[in-house]
Amino acid sequence: MSQQACAEFFTKINTDAALQQEVGAAVEGKEDMAASTAFAEVGAKHGYEFTSEDAAQKYQEILAAADGELNEEALDNVAGGSWKFKWKEMGGVGCV
Repeated sequence: MSQQACAEFFTKINTDAALQQEVGAAVEGKEDMAASTAFAEVGAKHGYEFTSEDAAQKYQEILAAADGELNEEALDNVAGGSWKFKWKEMGGVGCV
């Protein structure tokens, strides 16, 4: 159930500019589980109950779905474990 809530929250982010900014501010400067935790906390604030582990797993699924279409900057951030978001890149939530 919490994985579904996490997926729904990622979908919601793609259609809500204010939420995009809120999540971006929450995860800015954080990496790995600290960013996942901040992401889950924003989700909970908006009624989406999921764990930081769910958020990290979904984020990795999004990166995998990009299927090699990441630009050089995105690859550097993924390799460094960064959770920096750029919205609607890669057909949904992506990283930069």
